[in-house]
Amino acid sequence: MKSFSKVLAALAVCGALAVMAFAGAASAAVPVVATASAGCTPVTNIEAIIDDSGSMEVTDPNKLRVQAMDLLVKTLPGATTLGAVEFGSGLEGIPGILEGIPAASTLFPPEAIGPNAAAMEASMKANINADNGATDYNGAFAKADADDPGSQARIFLTDGGHDEGTYNEAHLAHNVPTYVIGFGAGISLPEDKARLQKIASDTGGKVYELEDDSELQAVVNNIGAALTCKTPPRQFTDELSTGQTKTHTLTIGAKTHVLKVTLTWSNPGDNFKLTGLRIKSHGKIIAVARPAPKPKKLKVTTSAKSSTFAVLKVSHLRPGTLFFGVKGAKVSGGTVKVTTQVAGEG
Repeated sequence: MKSFSKVLAALAVCGALAVMAFAGAASAAVPVVATASAGCTPVTNIEAIIDDSGSMEVTDPNKLRVQAMDLLVKTLPGATTLGAVEFGSGLEGIPGILEGIPAASTLFPPEAIGPNAAAMEASMKANINADNGATDYNGAFAKADADDPGSQARIFLTDGGHDEGTYNEAHLAHNVPTYVIGFGAGISLPEDKARLQKIASDTGGKVYELEDDSELQAVVNNIGAALTCKTPPRQFTDELSTGQTKTHTLTIGAKTHVLKVTLTWSNPGDNFKLTGLRIKSHGKIIAVARPAPKPKKLKVTTSAKSSTFAVLKVSHLRPGTLFFGVKGAKVSGGTVKVTTQVAGEG
């Protein structure tokens, strides 16, 4: 079990994750395309199971698990049904500490995202506060299944191993693909890692083992692509200081007319932006992201934004090589990691 001293001191069905890290300018040989995975059926009912045990105060101090879910809410189709529960009960064996807290509770019931997005985001912001204790996987899955017996996929996010009695294979009671995200030192034991892997493999899902919370948003963005049968995004990771820019290139296919670019970072006080967008073909610039009659103008719009992520749409594309820079517009100190994901939208 997670000790109270740790609490005080210290988250398809189809698609494979393609990860490419670049330290400077690099070129992707395979064009960015906007295609659905063959034989994939988009998931329309998803249940999220989010760990809110006390250790999250240390492992996820900026509540990036909330930001990751906000990103999912903002980017999934509005007709998608989404529900969520948080889990973390009172601390076993320590009378008077967090007594009366259930193993899991509803954050919001399964509803269409479109008309309920603001309420979903508000509930997570208000209720996910690392204010629970133990980590009961049995109770977590049971509550999720009771809330949404029709779910077609689950996202299960935790920073610790099951620590309340024997784990009773609760993920099999409602066997749907489960995307398991585990991070932090709390799941360092081999048996804890094996349990998370088993939950994913038993259900036909996928497991993501992360060292820390910094990749939570990017991973959930990849899960969103898999659940909606989208081509996995290309991924770039940079370490930037204020004013520093790293340039990347990738090939734009003839059938790709819109790109979705997602920037994610950890510190709410930081900010990053895209710069210098241009497309070259046969050595000539044929499109740029600035007002000009010639060459053709790329259109860049912001479709979603928060303190730790930004989602941009780049349209009016033409076949060729896209050059773009990721700039540290504001960095709190030293260098900070920012992840950029690029996917074709059509």
